[in-house]
Amino acid sequence: MTAQELETLLTERVQKFDLKKIAFDSLHQILSETPEELIGGFEPHEITYQFDGYKYLIDNRDHDPIIRTSIGFYVKNDIYHDNLEPIGYYELDTNWNGEVVDDWFVIEKEKYLKDIGIISYFQWMNKKLPPQYLETDHVQYEFVSYISMVGTLFISKAFQSTGVFVHKAKTYLETTDNSLPDKDYLKASKKFLKIIGTYLIGNNLITEDLKQKLI
Repeated sequence: MTAQELETLLTERVQKFDLKKIAFDSLHQILSETPEELIGGFEPHEITYQFDGYKYLIDNRDHDPIIRTSIGFYVKNDIYHDNLEPIGYYELDTNWNGEVVDDWFVIEKEKYLKDIGIISYFQWMNKKLPPQYLETDHVQYEFVSYISMVGTLFISKAFQSTGVFVHKAKTYLETTDNSLPDKDYLKASKKFLKIIGTYLIGNNLITEDLKQKLI
């Protein structure tokens, strides 16, 4: 069988069972249940769902050959092809008879984490963290704990609590004598707190009272 003949056979198969429609119907059913918990902080109107094609997978360890139907999730971004940035996908696996075998719903980029690049900044900042600050009896351990909570809570999308710990960290720097003698880490920490605080305020992710404390 030639490649062209195989392509024709597979095309006839996916059209016979209308796998593209089945995949979109399944995706819409998933999104109709708890969309706000699934789409990574994006608003429904911000996401474009685009059919990305079929794959025929053979020699699978766990099951017989399957046809995989893929739907990509995209948001507008001018620097990407067709001005669409991929943020996730939905894949539906069916066997040769069109019966559903498995499916996956995956968000690879969350809105706020994508916008701010917090993970990359965390990695950069931690390279400047003096190891002795991690010792529980060190005077700077309290501040490092605040910084850690800011990052953890932000990634968890607990934005109000994130703001609370931004305020705690800033208050620590303002009121503690001889705070952060290591100037490189001090500079990186202040920048980190400013980035997070500005983002929380600008995107209305915290209460008005907390905004006033962070200004």
